[in-house]
Amino acid sequence: YIMLISIEFCKICDRKSQGIHFGVPSCRACAAFFRRRAGSDLVEKSCMNKKCGKEFFLCKPCRLVRCYAVGMDEKKFQFDRDALASTVLLNTIPKSFDKFVGRPQFVHFCDPSAPSTSKFIDVRLLVEKGENILKSGPSWTPHMNKGPLFKLANFHNVFTKMPVNMATNNVFSRGDCSDCWEYYFLTTATWLTNFDEFQKLEHPVKMKILFAIWHMWGRMDKLACTALARRRQQLSAKSEIAQSNGLFLDVDTLALDVSWISEFKLEEVEFFIDGFRNWDLMELVQVFVELDPTPIELNYMLAQMSFYYAGNRFQGEILEIMDRFQQILSDDLHKYYVNERHTSNYSGRLSRLLKINNAVQSSVRKRRPKTDIAKTLNIFTAEFSHPEMFFDTGF
Repeated sequence: YIMLISIEFCKICDRKSQGIHFGVPSCRACAAFFRRRAGSDLVEKSCMNKKCGKEFFLCKPCRLVRCYAVGMDEKKFQFDRDALASTVLLNTIPKSFDKFVGRPQFVHFCDPSAPSTSKFIDVRLLVEKGENILKSGPSWTPHMNKGPLFKLANFHNVFTKMPVNMATNNVFSRGDCSDCWEYYFLTTATWLTNFDEFQKLEHPVKMKILFAIWHMWGRMDKLACTALARRRQQLSAKSEIAQSNGLFLDVDTLALDVSWISEFKLEEVEFFIDGFRNWDLMELVQVFVELDPTPIELNYMLAQMSFYYAGNRFQGEILEIMDRFQQILSDDLHKYYVNERHTSNYSGRLSRLLKINNAVQSSVRKRRPKTDIAKTLNIFTAEFSHPEMFFDTGF
């Protein structure tokens, strides 16, 4: 015998059947309704209009009760057949490359686990020289009765210290760079010994301050020397900068050897090198020229910027010491303006001088993201024996 099942009409709504759904002949509308509502609390609710039947459309609770009554079964639901919403497809969709390698897009080409050739730079001898200078103190003290700014200016007077006949460097090698480090590190150390209050500190604190400020001191010295060279009409191009060690550098045309600090070519890393190509402090040179600070004012600027930077970097005890140093020098600058320049209305000029200091500080802060990116991308492969000495230098 062959059993024939009529599938002409939907068992729920008596409309035309469109096949067997969940074990019962039904239309697609009733099948979709059961698929959505099966297992919901509608089955427990009473009729919504009290007129449900074959002559009227069924309300939702009655329609769901009818589905169960005629034999629709939730166990016959089939999953993962819809190509647009398949859980299998969702599980097999590949991750983005960023998530797959675990690194953001801008460092895809960098493999931190890949072996790299590190170049060790030993500055222990230079540090030892700086320590000896701090321990020895000032080489001579002929002005014992003078104020602290006079003593500092007596050592570092850029007007007499910078040679009239300067040398121009077209190529900047590893040796040239280390010479600059040595010059500014040791010059800053000697300059600090001429400040009596600094000499009273414990030696480890002195070294910590020296490590922090030597490169900041060098930035301001380059500004002052470049301004002086412009006034002397020694510079042939606006892109040239001067250093008090008697060296001219044209930052736009200078050929820089980077093979000792990086595996990349110069054009690939010049963006990350501080003071190379477009020197971000070049606009301040003209301001320096117009203000033409005296040696006392220049040494106040050097000290204020250096001590503020060190205090802001280390905080705590060193911040208190740096604040005290700045107050001592501010009082001495006031005496200089009143007693020697015979003016008490100097706030406007001092404000313009300190704007230069603030601009230098801002320049250092703005460069920090570049340094972070360079470290992330392993741009510079040099490792220093004293890395704390090169914080904020760009390496």
